[in-house]
Amino acid sequence: MSELDLGLKVAARRLLWRMGYTTRIDVQLRSVGGVATASAGSPRRSAGAESFTDLDVLGLTISGGYRVESAIVDCKTTAKGSTGRMFWVRGVADLFAADAAYMLRETDVSHAARQLANRLHITALNSKELAQAEAFHPSDLPLNSGPVSWLFDRDKTQKVLHAFSGLDGRLRELRDYREFDYWVGEEYRSLTQIVEQLRLSSRLLSPRNPHHVSLVIDFAWLYTVSLTHAIENIRKAYISDLDLGLSQYILGGPNGFSEKKELSKMLAHLSQNGAIPQDVYVDPLPSYHSRLLELTARLQRRPAHILSALRLLEVGAFTAALKEKISAPTDTGALYDEVGAKLAADVVNFLVTTSDLDSGFTARARSILLGEEFVDPESVKSR
Repeated sequence: MSELDLGLKVAARRLLWRMGYTTRIDVQLRSVGGVATASAGSPRRSAGAESFTDLDVLGLTISGGYRVESAIVDCKTTAKGSTGRMFWVRGVADLFAADAAYMLRETDVSHAARQLANRLHITALNSKELAQAEAFHPSDLPLNSGPVSWLFDRDKTQKVLHAFSGLDGRLRELRDYREFDYWVGEEYRSLTQIVEQLRLSSRLLSPRNPHHVSLVIDFAWLYTVSLTHAIENIRKAYISDLDLGLSQYILGGPNGFSEKKELSKMLAHLSQNGAIPQDVYVDPLPSYHSRLLELTARLQRRPAHILSALRLLEVGAFTAALKEKISAPTDTGALYDEVGAKLAADVVNFLVTTSDLDSGFTARARSILLGEEFVDPESVKSR
């Protein structure tokens, strides 16, 4: 990644923030690894994950009905090959099911490419036009002062990206899930997979490490997105029965729900007859289902604050990765939303408790999101 590319990416991020999105830079799309393959004359082997492509900048926003809408931005420093690149952008947008697609270039975009952009429903901009586009989207957010402005600083963004890529090698599976698998896996599985991924790495994560704090807050961002997808799905048929709707969603729909319920009954019968150990967990729903149900209900009742929660988590993760501090939540100006901040802190606390993480992560997150004084739980225990 060239420095100029990164400059365009943070500029695109700033535009998306003006337009009402929460954002992410460098989202990697790849196949799922570990699939057994075979070729003539060779034994079966496990194939590694193969990269599809990447999204330079991803923007997500929440529309009516809890629908998560997305926008992607392709950023390149030259207009060379922009006509052919249009087809690539359209293909990536379709692969990701993006609602909007943008192509941002440092220099001008050719006349032919602009005609094609219109046909392919892509917005083509050069760096000068980007400023005009920003002017069309005035914002009362403190985009020019920290901590929000840090998101749009090229050097700070590069530092944060390096912080995540430079995580301990023992956290590779957790890092890979965050960077790759989350984006290509079946959406309903993420509500349980995120918990399991964090649980598997719980002994390696420390709230005293700012990069680990940033990682956990970032996972809360991902989890909030997944919860919003779940609520959108549930409200279509089970808005009056959240428990049943969430149960079916987690288990892959009505058919999966029925099949796993029957399997659970069979396993329970085997357990009662001593065929399998009685301490084997046979319930198809996770042990933390009641807590997940409560958290889901909390977000469902406050749709107008979900986007605020996501944006505050984005700023919070960025701040922690930079090893910076927010002296008071109101430092985020018009971005600060007390209800949204509490929802964000609730999601962090849910992940910490269900994944057996150190409670210090909750304390760190609450200090960033709610301005509470941080008290290290370990120091309290040692007194």
